[in-house]
Amino acid sequence: MLDEFLAFFKSLTKSMDIIYALEGIKPVSRITVSEDNLSPTKEFLENYKLSTIISDFKIRQVIDENRFSNKGVKIPADSKENGSYFVYISKKEELAEKAKQAESTGDNKELGRLFGYPKCCCEFFEKNFPVESKRQNDYVLAGLRESEGFTFPFHTNITIRHMDINLLSHFPCNFRCKESIKLAKQNLKLLEKLSPELGEISAGMLKGVVVYTANQGIFLLRDYKINGNEVSYEGVMSSVNNKIYDSLKRSKRIKIIDKNRIKTDKGELKGQDIGVFIFS
Repeated sequence: MLDEFLAFFKSLTKSMDIIYALEGIKPVSRITVSEDNLSPTKEFLENYKLSTIISDFKIRQVIDENRFSNKGVKIPADSKENGSYFVYISKKEELAEKAKQAESTGDNKELGRLFGYPKCCCEFFEKNFPVESKRQNDYVLAGLRESEGFTFPFHTNITIRHMDINLLSHFPCNFRCKESIKLAKQNLKLLEKLSPELGEISAGMLKGVVVYTANQGIFLLRDYKINGNEVSYEGVMSSVNNKIYDSLKRSKRIKIIDKNRIKTDKGELKGQDIGVFIFS
């Protein structure tokens, strides 16, 4: 089954999010679909007895400085401007319709509930929405602010979602959120059942050291060794090519002062717009 979804959607994250709805893990899933692909997508999902409801507006996705889209701008459905539609997917049509209505009225808590997100994470999103929605609609660093330290279970690693790898569809309220970890373990178990190889690869990629910035890139340190608060590594996977990437690539090691401050051989990075994570 997963192979068929991957062949159609070309994305592991999108495929699994729909399968979560198919398997009853999520009441409703939501994906973005281009106008040209609406009919084929609807037909594909109907073959799996999934109901689909389409938004009354289009979304023009905004790609942020980290080369990922967390944010979209609503445009009228009859606009000539290119855009995608939200498609709400569920085994129960009435739930998909409720999600559409919650989105239309801006009821984020109800929408999160219908997506199966933990209550604590829905409240966290609602609390931070007024500020983060005006920035890049990215709640990773907000979640880090609510977390003690910088070492976390890999299950809550949503920092490399731009690489099409994650176990959660939501931003956890903190990176030790018990309900999020429980959900991620359930999702990983399903992925391992569908594809042991992809399950192993995903878990392996999610374990690692990440330097995350609000608008200067995301950096995954590979082949790493940890000695106290010092990390040595052999390679860097980056969402951008900039001075931070060059500094990390040349240094081959960092010293973690705290979750918002690191030192490299080339200087220091610090502030509320930068965070370091060790996922294990």
